[in-house]
Amino acid sequence: MTDTAIEAVDLWKSFRVYQERSHTLKERFIGRSNRYDEFWALKGVNFEVPTGSTLGIVGPNGSGKSTTLKVLAKILSPNRGHVRVNGSIASLLELGTGFHPDLTGRENVYLASSVLGRSEKQTDALYESIVDFAGVQQFMDLPVKNYSSGMYARLAFAVSISVEPDVLLLDEVLAVGDEEFQMKCYDRIAHFRDTGRTIVLVSHSLDTIRSMCRDALWIEKGDLKAYGPSDEVVAQYLGDVHVESQQQTRLEGDNRFGNGDVVITAVRFLDERGRATTALRGAAPASIEVDYEMVRPVDELVIGFAIHRADSGQHVHGQNSLRSDLGLALPQAGTVRFSTDDLPLLKGPHQVTVAAHDRSSAGVYDWHDRAYPLSILDGPRTLGQSGIVHVPGTWSLLEKPTTSADAPQRTTAS
Repeated sequence: MTDTAIEAVDLWKSFRVYQERSHTLKERFIGRSNRYDEFWALKGVNFEVPTGSTLGIVGPNGSGKSTTLKVLAKILSPNRGHVRVNGSIASLLELGTGFHPDLTGRENVYLASSVLGRSEKQTDALYESIVDFAGVQQFMDLPVKNYSSGMYARLAFAVSISVEPDVLLLDEVLAVGDEEFQMKCYDRIAHFRDTGRTIVLVSHSLDTIRSMCRDALWIEKGDLKAYGPSDEVVAQYLGDVHVESQQQTRLEGDNRFGNGDVVITAVRFLDERGRATTALRGAAPASIEVDYEMVRPVDELVIGFAIHRADSGQHVHGQNSLRSDLGLALPQAGTVRFSTDDLPLLKGPHQVTVAAHDRSSAGVYDWHDRAYPLSILDGPRTLGQSGIVHVPGTWSLLEKPTTSADAPQRTTAS
């Protein structure tokens, strides 16, 4: 097997953006010219993806991410350059391709599978696993137009993900369904990765890119801005892209940036007794509090944090308030607290990033990158453990039941 799954060489791709079009048959007949501008979605992009690796693609809307995937999938042909893909390829670019609203879920499974190139016999063999993965067994004989958007997306994802390609291309398709279904999606993608398949993923969720992808591409206005380890590329994207934007302003400090619409005014770590500290015990209750103020009203406000090991730079954990009960319409000023009953970190030096941003993380109001040192001390239940996280559990001894054959032989004297 070759060591390179995908090779993209000098990719250029343009689209025509028409200023005006012919609207009548007469205009078309007399040959009225349609004026257009040439829009270059890709400008000489080069990269290689090793076999068995996972590559994430980041960048703002309209940067060329989806165009890159469509060129890799050979849905679009580049103006110049070429792509080599070693092995079979499958793409999940638009969920529901091949679905018809008036057909039942069962009928759409077969219809969409035929669009993906499967025979009826192949679909027969996969049908039960597709329906089981989607979790919509009782609705398979209803027209999909009566499905909720979540049910529709789940069935579409299940059909698409049922293939076993060498190379899998994903474009913003991991945010479907509820939390339980999303975990199933992530587990399936992890299965692909663990079995040596190659994955290329486009996502606005930078945490997903960091956690799932070994490497990342940053594409900006068709140009390849950075390519390397995902942690480094995401950090560069978050820092540089907002500095270069005319709407973004560098706030005070080299590790702080954002447009200043919302300002983080204070950050506190609280121990199990509610005391402010910079040293917390592992496997004990803890909280982080973030004070913020809106300088200008914003419609979407998400408060998030990420924890990194200070000694290795490894990203340990990150989350935000997007999926909490807080919602996006927070008051003009306030304090947001995240609490845990069991801090799952082991002893060592850490750094914490705290940020205020919009739903997509692309609009950053105030980002404090690895600005807060935090020491984790041994807790009563973390002694004797190694690594970076505490996994709660218990040890027990299971006694093997004895049988007559195992029992010691007794002899008696006659």
